Amino acid sequence: MILFYYLSSILGLLAGNMFNYTAIILSQSISDSDTFSGWVFFFVCFPLLFLSFTAGRLLDKYSRKWLLAAAQISMACGSGFAALALHLGWISPGKPYLLLVSSVLSGIGLSFVMPGRFAILGDLLEHSKIGKHSVWLNTLVLFGYGLAPLVAGYFKEYFSFKYVFIGIGSAYVLSVFFLVLIPVQMRERSQTSSGPGISELVAYLKNSPLVSQFLLLMGAVVLLVGPVQVLLPKYAKEIMGLSESMRGALLSALGIGLVIGGGVTFLLHGLKKKGHILFGSALFSCFLFSLIPFLAESLVLTVICFFVFGFMTGVIITLIPAGIQQNTENHIRGRILSLYSLVFLLVPAFSGILSGFFSDRIGIPSTFVWSGFLEMGVLIYLSWRMDQIRSHY
Repeated sequence: MILFYYLSSILGLLAGNMFNYTAIILSQSISDSDTFSGWVFFFVCFPLLFLSFTAGRLLDKYSRKWLLAAAQISMACGSGFAALALHLGWISPGKPYLLLVSSVLSGIGLSFVMPGRFAILGDLLEHSKIGKHSVWLNTLVLFGYGLAPLVAGYFKEYFSFKYVFIGIGSAYVLSVFFLVLIPVQMRERSQTSSGPGISELVAYLKNSPLVSQFLLLMGAVVLLVGPVQVLLPKYAKEIMGLSESMRGALLSALGIGLVIGGGVTFLLHGLKKKGHILFGSALFSCFLFSLIPFLAESLVLTVICFFVFGFMTGVIITLIPAGIQQNTENHIRGRILSLYSLVFLLVPAFSGILSGFFSDRIGIPSTFVWSGFLEMGVLIYLSWRMDQIRSHY
């Protein structure tokens, strides 16, 4: 049963990351503005502003399996619309804005998919096994993130954008097929109204300072994901001069690092003082990110830098959700994980717009350097303030 779930997860997560990557490189081919690429990524995450708390409440009250299936169908529709609009010429050079419609359709599903993928573990597994399987699932998230540029770049090398989006939509549908085969038993559920339950969520977080600090730290460490998503594809093509498949392969070096970093987290699972590992890894990854522009003339050094940056980031963003899962009760798990998804996705969306804005004015290399050092300043401050993570994790 759990193997079918993981198969469904990897297909859905791979398709989601392929959509983000393909939409961004499409936006860069039909618009000269890096800011517009930032908006394309932002509109994927924009629905979370309105749907995250409602999604979490529904995941705590109704079948997580069927909500997850419906969400992935919405994401398939986003890919299908992009393919149709490209076929009819609605999206083309000089006419980029309907791409935002596909982003929104994908984002509506994403509001349910990210928290739903993790929350459903509370129905599939005993509580004692959730922490370990959360690490497994987060490793699949990282695997999908890392593999997506390679797969999308390979298909784009031989097929048009239209067929790449059709392939992405097909992967979503296949993911739903495997999901509906899984018998899921609904365990403890909230019996209150179907409203967002924000007051209950706030009260829970006030009594759970460790979970609150995990969420805040996640918001800080994913600030650099925005520049990575929005600017790295263009950096690899225009500054390093790589082909579609080569830049996908280069970005996959980062992804391979993410996956290995997430896998290594299993070895850290039983250790104490994981909070110190979190802050140390985060600071070092920021330093590496700021070095990327200085290595542009050497493909080998750039690949190594991407890999190590990905490795450190993989450790960080695997330890944090595992800690949240272990310290969250099942009756409110959907809402906590919806808030986690909101932080995980919306913060990079805003930082992606900002990075595109500054890139249009000071260039991609300078934006990378400033982003890395500003992030380091934020993390140094948080490492001093977050006593719960330092002392209890």
